[in-house]
Amino acid sequence: MLKEHPKGLYVLFFSNMGERFGYYTMLSIFVLYLQENFGWDSEMTGRVYGAFLFAIYFMPLLGGWLADRVLGYGKTIALGTVVMVAGYGLLALPTKSALMVYLALAVISIGNGMFKGNLAVVVGNLYSKEKGSLRDAAFNIYYMGINIGAFFAPHAARGVKDYFHDTLGFTLAQGYNAAFAVSAVGMVISLLIFLAGRKLYKHADFRSEDKKGTKEEVVLTKSEERERIIALIIVFAIVIFFWMAFHQNGFTLTLFAKNYTVSEVSRFTYMFFDLPALLALAGVVAGLVLLLSGRQLYVRLFAIALLLAGGGLAYHKWSLFSETNKITPELFQAFNPIFIVFLTPAVIAFFAKLNRAGKEPSSPAKIGIGMFITAIGFGIMALASAGLQSPSALADGRSPVLVTPYWLIGTYFVMTIAELFLSPMGLSFVSKVAPPRFSGLMQGGWLGATAVGNLLAGLIGRFYKQWELWQFFLFVACAAIVSCVAVIAVLKKLKSATRS
Repeated sequence: MLKEHPKGLYVLFFSNMGERFGYYTMLSIFVLYLQENFGWDSEMTGRVYGAFLFAIYFMPLLGGWLADRVLGYGKTIALGTVVMVAGYGLLALPTKSALMVYLALAVISIGNGMFKGNLAVVVGNLYSKEKGSLRDAAFNIYYMGINIGAFFAPHAARGVKDYFHDTLGFTLAQGYNAAFAVSAVGMVISLLIFLAGRKLYKHADFRSEDKKGTKEEVVLTKSEERERIIALIIVFAIVIFFWMAFHQNGFTLTLFAKNYTVSEVSRFTYMFFDLPALLALAGVVAGLVLLLSGRQLYVRLFAIALLLAGGGLAYHKWSLFSETNKITPELFQAFNPIFIVFLTPAVIAFFAKLNRAGKEPSSPAKIGIGMFITAIGFGIMALASAGLQSPSALADGRSPVLVTPYWLIGTYFVMTIAELFLSPMGLSFVSKVAPPRFSGLMQGGWLGATAVGNLLAGLIGRFYKQWELWQFFLFVACAAIVSCVAVIAVLKKLKSATRS
C-alpha cells in the first residue's frame, strides 16, 4: 500500500497523527468538562461546542491565505503547531472563568487554522502528474494518521482523568484539565516530527508563484479557474450536512452514551472498551487477514505469531475482567478511528480493483455515496431511540431505560464507512481541482464548509433537547439524504471541472 508513495508522505502522516491525537484527546472530554465545570445543560454546551468546532474549521481559510500569500506552507504549519501548544496549555489550567476557556479555544482555533489545511496542500504537492493516479490512495493513507491518533486519544484522556481524580483526589473537572495537558504534548510531538523530516517533503513545500517560468508551472485560463472554483463551492455547500451529522460524535452521541446507554457491561463487551484487550483483538484480526492473504512463508509465520500473541493476550485480559465492568461515555469515540484504521486498506483495495476494471467512481460520486451511507448510520440511531424518553423528560438526566452499547458501536461502524467515502476523497478532490494559486485558500474552503457543519452540529442541540430522540436522529438522516440527491443532481458538472 505504501511502496509507490514518496517518503515525504510518512512524515506528514505522523505529523498529522500527533496533532490529531492532541485534538481528539481534548474533544473526547470537552462536552463532559463543560457540563462538569460549569453545570451547563445540553443546549448551552451545544452552543459552545458548535462555536468552537466552527472556529477550528473556519480559521484554515485565513491560514490558507497566509500561507498562499505571505509565509509559505511549511513556516505556517510550524507556527500553527506552536500556537496550539499554547492553547492547550491554557485549557489545562483549572478555572471557573468561562472567558478563560473561550480564550484558550480561540488560541487553539488560530493555531489549527495555520496547520490543518496547509498540511493537506503539501500532501497534494507530493504527487506530480506522474503520480497523480495515487492521489486518492495517498489521502486515504494520510487520513489513517488522523485516526490512529484519534483512536488512542479517548483512552489517554480517560487514563489521565481517572489518575488525577481517582488516585490523586483532584476534582473531576481538574482531572479533565490534566487530560487537556496531554493534548499539548501531542502538539509538541507533531512539531518535532514535522521539523525533523523536512528534507523528505521540502520539494513539495512550494507555492504556485515559486513555479512561475518553469516547465512545472500550471497555467489556467480565467474561465477554467472559475469553473473549478464553482465546482468546489458546490461540493463545500453539500458536505456541510455530512459534518453536521458526523460531529454529533462529540455532542449528542456522547450524551446518548452518557444518559441512555448502560454503564456496566459483560466481560466480553468490555473487551472492546479496554485498550490492551482491543489491541489484542486487533492483532488477532490482522493475523487472520495476513494468514489468508499472504503467500510468502515469512508472512504466514508472522501471521501465526500475531494470532498466538494476540489471542493469548486477549484471553488473559478476558480472564481478569469481572462479570460486570464499568464503561465511560468518552470511550465510544475510540470506535470510529479504530474502524478507520482497519477499513482503510480494504477501501483502498476495493477502489483499486474497481480502477483496474475501469469502474471506479469519481471523487464527487464517492462523496454522494458517503452521504447516503451517513443516512443509514443515523437511521440506526433512530431505531435505537424508539420508545426512549426525550432528554427534557428525564428527571435526573439519566434514562430509566438503558440500551446496549452495540447500537452506538454499529452507528460508528456505518459512519466510518461513510467517512472513508467522503472525507479523504474531498481532500483529494480539492487538491486535484483547486487552481494552483489558490491551493491553501481552497483547502481552507473545504475546512470552512466543515466549520459551518460543525456550527450546525451544535446549534441543532436545541432540537435534541426538545424533540423525541427518534425524531432528532431521523432529522439528521433526512438531511444526509437531501445532500446525496444534491450531489447526484450536479455530478456531471463536478466531473467536468475535474477534467478541465
